[in-house]
Amino acid sequence: MREKQAQGPLSNAKNKREALDWDRLLASYKELDSLPGDLLASEGELERILSVYNRALTQVSTGNIDMAKIALEKLTATWPQFTEASSLYGVLLAKEGRYREAEEHFAKVLLASPDTSLAQSVERCRLAAREERIRKEARDSRRRQGENLLMPVRAHMARSGILQRAGQEGGGGRVQMASRREQEEILRMEEGVAAQARRSHGKVSRLIQGLTLAIILASLLFFVFYFAVRPAILKNEDRRERLDWLEGVLEDRSGEAAVADILDLYRKTFGP
Repeated sequence: MREKQAQGPLSNAKNKREALDWDRLLASYKELDSLPGDLLASEGELERILSVYNRALTQVSTGNIDMAKIALEKLTATWPQFTEASSLYGVLLAKEGRYREAEEHFAKVLLASPDTSLAQSVERCRLAAREERIRKEARDSRRRQGENLLMPVRAHMARSGILQRAGQEGGGGRVQMASRREQEEILRMEEGVAAQARRSHGKVSRLIQGLTLAIILASLLFFVFYFAVRPAILKNEDRRERLDWLEGVLEDRSGEAAVADILDLYRKTFGP
């Protein structure tokens, strides 16, 4: 298996930037009669691993890719050092265009088995998946930029009724110029919608202005209370405490004639 892979499509890649033929690479995987000797497991476990791997190859050949991926994902999660199965799962990811996942998976394969005889081939797969990912991201970026540039133009033409789609059989259609009457009807509709939007915007603006005014008034009242009313209240409280203290002292010394006269005068003036 290892020798067949080394002589397969991977060997045709002359440099790191050359794209691999993932279909041809996938076809190079063959069923195994025995497992590599570096897999440390019981005899029964080895037989089960071999059976799962060969069955996944059969599922790939019959087009049942999803079932094969599920089996290989579980197998590689438990036995990441089984390079044939791990690399096969990465190839299936790349074949589906999931290049980022494939690149990350190939890196995990190399991390799990850095000394395997397939390390060079797996590294080529990783680099090929990386190049494919970069190209795909560049294409997607250019397409999004083009769509963003055309979106305002299309939206304006659609709103203005300049273009309309003429129906054809089978649900298809072609784009053609709208008639003047259709354009006038669409413009009237747009004016009505715009007027309604302006009215709604006016209501919202008035509501926001009212809330803003209420907040400003509440803030002014708070500042007036905090910096004008509150100090006066605190001052009066302090004065009352002082008078209460003084009254208590006078009552304690009420036996003295002079103090008793002062206390009588205070009570006559301010009450008991």
